[in-house]
Amino acid sequence: MKSTDHFALDVQGLDHLRNSAHLDPHAGLKEASKQFEAVFIQMMLKSMRAAVPKSEMSSNSQTEMYTEMLDQQWAQSLSGKGIGLAEQLTRQLSGHTAQQNPGLSAATTAFLDLPTRSPFEAWKRREVSGASSERPDHVQAFIARLSGPAQTAARNSGVPAELILAQAALETDWGRRTITTAQGADSHNLFGIKAGSAWQGATTEVMTTEYSDDAAQKQLEAFRVYPSDDAAFSDYARLMRSRPGYAAVRTATDAPQAAIALQQGGYATDPRYAQKLISVMATIGPLHTTTARNDL
Repeated sequence: MKSTDHFALDVQGLDHLRNSAHLDPHAGLKEASKQFEAVFIQMMLKSMRAAVPKSEMSSNSQTEMYTEMLDQQWAQSLSGKGIGLAEQLTRQLSGHTAQQNPGLSAATTAFLDLPTRSPFEAWKRREVSGASSERPDHVQAFIARLSGPAQTAARNSGVPAELILAQAALETDWGRRTITTAQGADSHNLFGIKAGSAWQGATTEVMTTEYSDDAAQKQLEAFRVYPSDDAAFSDYARLMRSRPGYAAVRTATDAPQAAIALQQGGYATDPRYAQKLISVMATIGPLHTTTARNDL
C-alpha cells in the first residue's frame, strides 16, 4: 500500500508518513503537503456541513461520527487532485531544514508532530500497544487507584471496565474536580449520578451544565452522596443492570460502541458525551476484565 493511501490523522498512516519522511526527506515533504491539504479539505467539509440545517434524523451523535469519518475519506481522496495547496506548500518549503530533525523540512516535522484526532484510531492504538509512558502523573495515579474497582463494577454490570473508568475520569477531571457536600466533604459521586426521587441516601446540591437543543445551560441539581468510592462503583453497577435503557451498553461489541449506546440511553445531555468518553478511553487503554458477573 502506498503512503498516499493512508490518512495522516489515522495512527498507522501517520506512523507510515513519519517513516517515509526519514528515509526520503524530499518525498516526505511532498507527502506531508498532501496530507496537510487533506486536513484542510476535511475542515472545509466540516464547516460546510455545519452551515446546513440539520433534521432530527441526522443530528444524533452516531450519525455525526460516521459523517466525520466519511468526510475524512473524501478529504484523503481529493487531496493533491485539484485545489493545488499541496503543490504550493511543496514548492515554498522544500528549501527549509528543521533544526530539531535534520534532513526534514520544518513543515514536514511540524506536520508529523500533529496529535492523532480520531478517537477510534487512538483507541485501536492503545488496544495494540498498551503504551502509557506519555500519561501525566495525575492520570497514572487515577488509573492505578480505580482500575480495580472499575473491573469489579464491570463484572457486576456487564459494562466494559474501560468505559466505567473513563466515565469516572470525565466526570471528575481525573479526580481533580469532585462533587462536594455543603460542608466541603467529598461526595464520592464519581459518575455524576443525580439523586432522583427514589434515592433514600444523602444528597448535595451543586450547579451543573445541562444541554437542551445542543445549547448549554447552568442549573442547580441534587446529586447522590456516597460513603466511599467503592459504594459509588457499586451503585453505578446496580444502575446499569437495573435500567432497560442501558441494555445496549451491556451487549455492545466493544467499549467505543458501548459509549455510544450509553449516550443514546440518555445517561448525559452533552451531545458529545460519547466522543469524549472514547477519547478518554484512548488515554486509559484496555482493561482486561473476566466475563463472569456477580449478582448485586
